[in-house]
Amino acid sequence: MLKPVVESLDQVHEDTRQHYTADGDHRFVLALDGDPSGYVKRDTHVEQVNKVAEFRDSNTQLKGELEAAQERAQKYGDLDPEAARAALVQVAELRKKGVRKASDVDDAVAQALHSFKSTELDPLRQLLIDEKTARQSADQKVSDASMRNAVLTQFRAAGGQDAAVDFVVGRAKIAFAMIGDTLTAKPGVYSKDNPGDPLGLSEWMTTQTREIGFAFGSSNGGGAHTQDGSPTTALPPGAQYLRNPTPSQLGQFGKEIAEGKYIIVNE
Repeated sequence: MLKPVVESLDQVHEDTRQHYTADGDHRFVLALDGDPSGYVKRDTHVEQVNKVAEFRDSNTQLKGELEAAQERAQKYGDLDPEAARAALVQVAELRKKGVRKASDVDDAVAQALHSFKSTELDPLRQLLIDEKTARQSADQKVSDASMRNAVLTQFRAAGGQDAAVDFVVGRAKIAFAMIGDTLTAKPGVYSKDNPGDPLGLSEWMTTQTREIGFAFGSSNGGGAHTQDGSPTTALPPGAQYLRNPTPSQLGQFGKEIAEGKYIIVNE
């Protein structure tokens, strides 16, 4: 601070002595015409200090923002701003349609697939199953009819009785199957007359005449009968008549008939 009056110039700095003049009392008085070189007023100094502090704070803030911007730039790398803006527009459109997160899309797709499965796919699958079942049933009926016709031809030629047709056909199904339009022995069923060859229907039918002889030969009720309608031929001991047997009875009493415990009578 410059003193306005000093007793000696030695009391002030050498650079400021030029601004003092002697007065009549052997003192020196500060005489300034404007501000001396390098002089700064206190208010101006305070103002400049505040500006420096403000600049420093602003510079620190800008530096922090710059570093944050650099980090964001490194984080997003090659992100195209135009593409990003377009994506934001699409996101806004999706939000209008109720899509706010990725799982919303998955839920919508899952719901659509479930609806399609329930209304379209399941009925179609059931239709195919029903069609397959109906086709298999029809094929089985055709196969059964073809087998019955093939067995019936051989059975009648061997003198088989009409009442035993279903019984004999049931036995034939154990040894034979229809392959296409051909009656063929099942795997592992071989001929005894020609070892190694599949069993033939004629050979099988001949065997049946021995095993279930009761099913062959006509018995039309002719010949002498007693008053109650029974044949006059004497029954073997312990045997009895089985009149007009149904196919079910032929199967039920097949063993007893083969052993002679039942004598078939068709009237």
